[in-house]
Amino acid sequence: MSALPDVSVSLVTTLTKQVNEGGDSQQSGLAAETDLFRLDVRPTVKEQTEERVSSETEQERLGAGCWSDSDLPYTKPTMTSSTTRHPSLLLIAITTVILTASLTITDAQKLPSSHERFKLASEALSQANSDTFGKYEDILMIQSGLMQLSVPQLQKAILQSIQELSDGGVAAGEGRSFQESLAAGESAGEAVQNTTSELCLNHTAEVIVELLARSGWAMQMLDAMGKPSPGITEGNIMWPGGYKQCLKVRANTSVPLHPHFSGQYCTLRVLLGGVAGGASAIPVQLGIGICAPDSCSSMDLTVLINSVLASFNATQQLLKTASVYADCVEVKSSLDTKAIVAVVICSIFLFFIVVGTAIDILLVQLPKWRMEDKTHSSTNGYSDGYGDQGERLPLLVNPDAVVKTPKIGISTKIFLAFSVYTNGSKLLSTKQTSSSLTCIHGIRFLSMTWVVLGHAFIFPITAGGMNTGPYLQEVIKRWSFQAILNATVSVDTFFVLSGLLVAYLSLKEMKKNSGKINWFMFFFHRFWRLTPAYMLVIMVYVCLSPYWGEGPFWPSANPDRDNCESSWWANLLYINNLANTDKQCLAQSWYLANDMQFYILSPLIFVPFYFSPIFGAVSSIIFLLITAIVPGALTMKDHFPPGLLPNTVQGNATNQMDFMNDFYIKPYNRMGPYVVGMLAGYFLYRTDCRLRISKIVNLSLWALATGCALALLYGLYDAYNGHPVTLPVSAFYNAINRQVWGACVAWVVIACVTGNGGFVNTILSWSALVPLSRLTYCIYLLHIMMMELYLLNLNTAFYMDDLNVVMFFLGILVVSYMAATVTSLAFETPFMVLEKVLFHPTPKDDKKEIEADQK
Repeated sequence: MSALPDVSVSLVTTLTKQVNEGGDSQQSGLAAETDLFRLDVRPTVKEQTEERVSSETEQERLGAGCWSDSDLPYTKPTMTSSTTRHPSLLLIAITTVILTASLTITDAQKLPSSHERFKLASEALSQANSDTFGKYEDILMIQSGLMQLSVPQLQKAILQSIQELSDGGVAAGEGRSFQESLAAGESAGEAVQNTTSELCLNHTAEVIVELLARSGWAMQMLDAMGKPSPGITEGNIMWPGGYKQCLKVRANTSVPLHPHFSGQYCTLRVLLGGVAGGASAIPVQLGIGICAPDSCSSMDLTVLINSVLASFNATQQLLKTASVYADCVEVKSSLDTKAIVAVVICSIFLFFIVVGTAIDILLVQLPKWRMEDKTHSSTNGYSDGYGDQGERLPLLVNPDAVVKTPKIGISTKIFLAFSVYTNGSKLLSTKQTSSSLTCIHGIRFLSMTWVVLGHAFIFPITAGGMNTGPYLQEVIKRWSFQAILNATVSVDTFFVLSGLLVAYLSLKEMKKNSGKINWFMFFFHRFWRLTPAYMLVIMVYVCLSPYWGEGPFWPSANPDRDNCESSWWANLLYINNLANTDKQCLAQSWYLANDMQFYILSPLIFVPFYFSPIFGAVSSIIFLLITAIVPGALTMKDHFPPGLLPNTVQGNATNQMDFMNDFYIKPYNRMGPYVVGMLAGYFLYRTDCRLRISKIVNLSLWALATGCALALLYGLYDAYNGHPVTLPVSAFYNAINRQVWGACVAWVVIACVTGNGGFVNTILSWSALVPLSRLTYCIYLLHIMMMELYLLNLNTAFYMDDLNVVMFFLGILVVSYMAATVTSLAFETPFMVLEKVLFHPTPKDDKKEIEADQK
């Protein structure tokens, strides 16, 4: 596309030549028509027609045309050249808008997958310090050249193109595509005739005529089209126009049988290539919102626009090197089969929730409330002798009286598992036992907040951010932004906590049962804990999310969602980080696959620890060596960078998609923090959460952990800012960085649990964080959907600055917690209760629990 500037200059030259070298027979007509575009002159359709039909030749041409004015008899279009040429009114009339179209880094009608989004964002960041927007110069040249054509000159070109394209005859179409017709030697007009519907041609021509007549609905269509705006070189790369304004258009034309049509929003796209060059070039597209008659399909508009370009010799080369097509937004009005099935399943859950809550309140909670009222009255009913309230109370009240409740069977317990009242009470409860590791709740909450913050920066970059380039150039130079670029360690924090809890709780269980453990329930519990909510969220996302929004950015295809139709089984088996990695379903779920695989391998570490510290240490060292040697070796072999961006290592870094699929999500590269967490769990088990150390040692360990954590977060600042590290340094970093981060997090937990955490433990153990930490699993599943729901429903591109991004992050965080609360109460918590009902039927324990609750 290096020749594009020459193409734009030639295009302007061609347009000017068409205006200045018009035939003598047209000059008087053109001069008379010039005033049509002046604001103080509003001619009627009849007045325009009288000017155009001043000669017998023009009368014959209009009679065979593909439109008719209200004052002219309508003649059905015949398969003639004039019929095919008239759509070329669209050629000049909207070329000024189309060829000054916007740039868009992503195709809004085919949303990039999460991996592609990661790639685009990282490459955009990596190129922020160089001139990555040179491609925009081509667009500016086209824009500046075309905008120098005055409106009267544009009108002259319209009329002249009609005459120039009205000679000769065209044979009937043979069903070829527009490109095939051009390849067969047909002219642009012949290709349009053979590939475009007659009704679309007539309605399109009516739009042009009514624009000349300044008809209200036609002007509304023109006004709804996207228009150039400042900031192309600064990343203002999407001009969507007025989506809702276009859909409100109701046209009344003189086309027989089909006089009425509505506005249809479409997006014209011209794929130009990449701005970075090479295999990892960031794709750049010209894109603009257009308002077209709803009688035109995407193919019809694609053909018409290609005829626009093919009519100029200067743009024929563009057709060979660029892909030009139109995408029309399909407004879905009815549910498909998948959506209906999902609605039925959700309705069944809603039925269980309503019935279960009603049974809980009427049969379980109401008797408790009555007994509590009686007990409260018996202890607070004395009136100090100033009334007779105490005389009306029973003389004897048994505080140990047991409330009589009907016997609860297995079927009733199943309904009670869905009670919003009981499950909500448990969710919002801040009570913790004395043996709880209370600081973990705060770490969970802060780590999930960090995950959402990182994605809040990545997603707008690849979803049509208006000023991506300048904003990235600014923030990437900040030291503080390193916490965003290296936010991937927040996921490693969850691996540490997961390994710590598995080792600590499993070893306590083995000690309680003399080394025995129910291995079936050990594995089944984990699967049952994660899978129901996981699969139900995927069901809702795949089946119902297409109906969640509409607009210029709303995609007709979403790989993260659409891949689930063929890859859902990999998610169900928790192997989606090993199989079908190029077709990820709910791409952030790679973490769940890793966590499940680590959980399955965990007995190889904590069981040897139970019988012998030496055996456990040997097993742990083996796993740590594997998780250090493998990523280091892969980095040397495949030239992987130390961070998210490929330009942080010297030489040509690997493709970013390969980095994600072959390195970032693989279990052998991510298990290090999990093993470190298990070692911390074993330490807490052996010491019974007691550790006495001097203040000097305590402060030294805190300083060491803090220093290592800060080095990992901010140590790549120079690499991100033009001073890439060598390949051996990158390999060393990838080999140990996650284990070191895991050790820092493990120390925070150990210090807080053993009484050496000080004010840090006070903050992390704040009881208000307990309910929030219980929702982190559902938030992880939902937060990217919430970002899509907001950004893809916008009618204008998202403007990136600190305030907007922070407000976007905070809004997504709050909405994600709200959605997670509903998801937890509907899908997650009920299945946790059902596990106890179905797999742990202990009537004696149930009786004791009921009596305890009643007391």
